[in-house]
Amino acid sequence: MSMKLDPNIFRAYDIRGTVGESITPETVSTIARGYGTLLARGGEPTVVLGRDLRPSSEELSAAAAEALRQTGCNVIDLGQVPIPLVYFAAGRWGCDGGVGITASHKPVQFNGMKLRQGDAPYYGEQLQDLYDFCEAGEFAEGAGSYSERDVFDEYFETVQPKFTGDCGLRICLDPGNGCGTFTAPRILAEMGCELDVIFDEPDGTFPNRSPDPLEPGALVALAERVVATGADLGMAIDADGDRLAVVDHEGTMIYPDKYVLPVCGAMLAKGPQTFVSEVRCSQTTIDYVRERGGDVALASCGYPYILAEMGRLGAPLGFETTGHVFFADPDVKYDDAAFCAAQMAEALGGLGETLREVIDSAPAYYTSEELRLECPDDVKQQIVADVIEQFRADHEMNDVDGARISFEGGWGLIRASNTGEELVMRFEGNTEAARDRIAEDVTSAVQDAMSAHGIG
Repeated sequence: MSMKLDPNIFRAYDIRGTVGESITPETVSTIARGYGTLLARGGEPTVVLGRDLRPSSEELSAAAAEALRQTGCNVIDLGQVPIPLVYFAAGRWGCDGGVGITASHKPVQFNGMKLRQGDAPYYGEQLQDLYDFCEAGEFAEGAGSYSERDVFDEYFETVQPKFTGDCGLRICLDPGNGCGTFTAPRILAEMGCELDVIFDEPDGTFPNRSPDPLEPGALVALAERVVATGADLGMAIDADGDRLAVVDHEGTMIYPDKYVLPVCGAMLAKGPQTFVSEVRCSQTTIDYVRERGGDVALASCGYPYILAEMGRLGAPLGFETTGHVFFADPDVKYDDAAFCAAQMAEALGGLGETLREVIDSAPAYYTSEELRLECPDDVKQQIVADVIEQFRADHEMNDVDGARISFEGGWGLIRASNTGEELVMRFEGNTEAARDRIAEDVTSAVQDAMSAHGIG
């Protein structure tokens, strides 16, 4: 009989909880046995395994390796790596699955698992089905093999030739003591960037800043260093190496849906392209791309939806407002902060403009922070539908994920959260007054809909 699992650790895109409570070696072992059993239905699967730098990750990884092996999986252990290299190895080596032991950008007291099926994401209903299967406890018995293998040489040999060696940008890089320190400094240095690296000592307690570089205050040291050294820009990477944050030469944070502008511009210089983002994307980016003959398709929030839409449209680039950026590259078709940093550096070097100059060349919009309202799961979708009906008659809207409602001078977004009992709103206008007017109109409609359902 399997142990009882906390269903709340099975999230939309990964498995994550508090170490010593909902995440223990026994938890990971049970989940790995369930995952391995499902994979083993196709024969004798090979699973690549890697872990981040958290102190708890080594023990959890060992538990996963043994559990996978007991179900008949052949395990290839990469050791400590950026989690994107688990994806790289799974695809490169033709593996049946991949397991990354990480809590991504969460603080050190958290840990968890990111899973792959082949080189594709394992998410959503797959994770919920995995939870149900683990609860049933009907696991396969086998005797798979265990081996250790280095992936770094093959990764660098594959990635480095994709970039020229004459970038010349002065970049201040902050890996935040996380896994990105194993890849990003070398890639950028071999491109010809002049690097100043801070917080590069691997340390999974993250002593110098939050493991989430987009968290308020996380970029203070980087911004100060950029200004003090006269660097062209600063880049910061999250704990497991898949998200990138950026500051310009003035130390100002540039949000992810805007720091991709140089990459968009470089791609559009070669001809019309359609890129993919999600419904929170700034109109600044959309207008910039359209002015240069391209377009931006908006998908639902969440990386699997970005990837699916990229595949459908043949898009060369996809990006989220959360710092996950994807390229239609045959070898790096996943979110890899080091690869994204290199793409951005090469694009900026080729354009011959600073990041600030590129941003300032785009139409200006004023974006609100996200507003989140508590709302029960059983009614949140209906409330979104009620708000859509209030505006549908006289407003254009994109309703792929909630509704991005067009107003004169901007837009307002209302959607149900994928990960919590919340409604999520965001507003943008070409003036601060337009943004605030849109926010008032949409918020009022949401409050009316919530009141109609007895939610105060």
